[in-house]
Amino acid sequence: MAASILKADLVLKPAHRDEAVEYTLTQRFSPANAITCMDTIKGCLESFRRLTEAAKGKLAAGAWKNIGHTDWETQTLGFRNLPASVEGALRYQDYLLKKALWQLAVLEAEAKKVPLQKAEQARLELARSEGEFQAFWETLTIAD
Repeated sequence: MAASILKADLVLKPAHRDEAVEYTLTQRFSPANAITCMDTIKGCLESFRRLTEAAKGKLAAGAWKNIGHTDWETQTLGFRNLPASVEGALRYQDYLLKKALWQLAVLEAEAKKVPLQKAEQARLELARSEGEFQAFWETLTIAD
């Protein structure tokens, strides 16, 4: 009995009429773009925190509850820790992926399926990702 092969290729239609699937996957969903988006999200949260501070005393208590996410714990701890958790996950997943791709490239080079340059390129990408994750980790502070 022959082993069945799982086909894991995605069949995706464009998410927007002006953006090719390939662009969405390789650019919009790239680790670098995700990190840039996290920086924007952090800025939005900081703006909301400042807006909340400026609006204190100007809104009724019921309005605060309806708006949501205006309490001290959310704005002080959550607004700091939540983006850090997402950014850390993105950076760590990128590192793990680069490590797996490097290991694969080494095995393929040893089997003479790909040139040694491919393994070297994968090693350089792993080193870059590792450095970026390490730098993130060294500046990570968790608010409590």
